[in-house]
Amino acid sequence: MKGAGMGVSLDPGLLRDLIEAKAAVARHGIVLIRSIENDLAPAIVSEARDSMAASPRKLSQMTEGELDKYLQRLRKTAMKASDELADLYKRLLSRLGTDNIIELQKDLEGIGQLYSWERISRSVEEVNPILTERGFGRIDLGDPTILSEEFAIELQQKWPVAFGRFSKLAKEASDELQREDEAAESPSKTKTKKASKRG
Repeated sequence: MKGAGMGVSLDPGLLRDLIEAKAAVARHGIVLIRSIENDLAPAIVSEARDSMAASPRKLSQMTEGELDKYLQRLRKTAMKASDELADLYKRLLSRLGTDNIIELQKDLEGIGQLYSWERISRSVEEVNPILTERGFGRIDLGDPTILSEEFAIELQQKWPVAFGRFSKLAKEASDELQREDEAAESPSKTKTKKASKRG
């Protein structure tokens, strides 16, 4: 599309707001990614340990060597789930770098759905089969405060506000660019109207 690039004939005020809103989303997204990288796997392992401690008889049936290997396997799996989620979020955030605001606006709904506690908490699904195969109870992460209070505030308060503002502005910009594209595609109609007025 001719006007799809961000900044091509956009209202200067809207463009300024859009750039600022995009930067805010990137900032909050990076904070969330860092928390996931640093705090998600330890939270999963901590819950797994609590699940194991709740079944002391099953735990006592494991030798020290078996327990070490088992915990190592749990930690590796939790780290893998955490790294994969952080990588996914980095890829989603990198989409904001595109200048094609019309294409970006189409992506935003999916990005918003994936940047959610529902998606983050599903990371335990990788660990639960390891727990249940030994007879330990399944775990869940409860709510975002299990990572930290700061993470919960970022995810539930700051991110939605920043993302909502950017989505609204992206929709306005996309609509404006599409209207301009439609006008540019039919210059002959405009010329015909002007010519008929002169006559």
